[in-house]
Amino acid sequence: MINIKIISIVDTLTMNLAYLILAHNNPKHLQKLINSLDTSNVHFFVHVDNKSDILPFQATISSNKVTFIPERSNIFWGEFSMVKATIDLMKTALDTQIFDYLILISGSDYPLKNAQYIKYFFAKNKGSEFINLVEIPNEQASKNLNRLYQYRISFSSKNIFLRVFRRIINCVINDLFHWRRNYKKALGELKPYAGSQWWALSGDACSYILNFIARNPEILKFFRTALIPDESFFHTILANSDFITKVKPNLTFTKWSDSAHPEYITIEIVQNFQGMDAIYNHNIGGYGEVLFARKFATNSEEVIKFIDDYIA
Repeated sequence: MINIKIISIVDTLTMNLAYLILAHNNPKHLQKLINSLDTSNVHFFVHVDNKSDILPFQATISSNKVTFIPERSNIFWGEFSMVKATIDLMKTALDTQIFDYLILISGSDYPLKNAQYIKYFFAKNKGSEFINLVEIPNEQASKNLNRLYQYRISFSSKNIFLRVFRRIINCVINDLFHWRRNYKKALGELKPYAGSQWWALSGDACSYILNFIARNPEILKFFRTALIPDESFFHTILANSDFITKVKPNLTFTKWSDSAHPEYITIEIVQNFQGMDAIYNHNIGGYGEVLFARKFATNSEEVIKFIDDYIA
């Protein structure tokens, strides 16, 4: 029994974690997020939306554990720019050193557990992949085939006239002419899967994804014009590999209403977690423990203090 505890402590101390953070606003909250997760053998790789001024982030956050990646994309919801930024984060992290886990979160997230607990969690669950997966189509999870058969032109430019033009063209192609592309031919033997954008994957799984992309550029090309590809690109690649046997639900708690976007986290929401040794949640990936929550409003200091004092 003593040996098991010693091994667990050693595994926790030597666990190397890389946080991949997609940020676009609120540098002060990002600083709090990083401080709350900072512990030994942890590094942070941050992509700041190219539409945002990076200088306030660099001025607020100064640490040799934080890398602001130089490749910056103009991020637009539902477009491939999200995937591109995530791939750039993965590449930068894996080129830096070997990590046991790469954890994708947003700059508006915050942990529900402290940094030591999170490291222990990954040591205890080493070998698992935390990502929500459902095969498309899945009406209950709102993952429909239109995500694949629609052709969505994406512009990385933030020029408002080009953005309007893109929207008009997409409406003409998909809504007026109802053009449908042959996604089965494009994907070949791959079964399409989808899930939440946020995940925590092993270094081996992330290396597999990057190698798959390098070997199969046609898959990358297909998803460049898919609808909301950040919720299906990585999922489809991973679900069609041996890693699917290791998949568990993702680790981010999100409160959904009837809108297309999650609710802001409030004290009323997090009060439900008070007194819990471990916080569990049911989502489209199944029932499992959660470590993070999203999303937090700019003025969430009171909620964050409540989490730090009574939950984390």
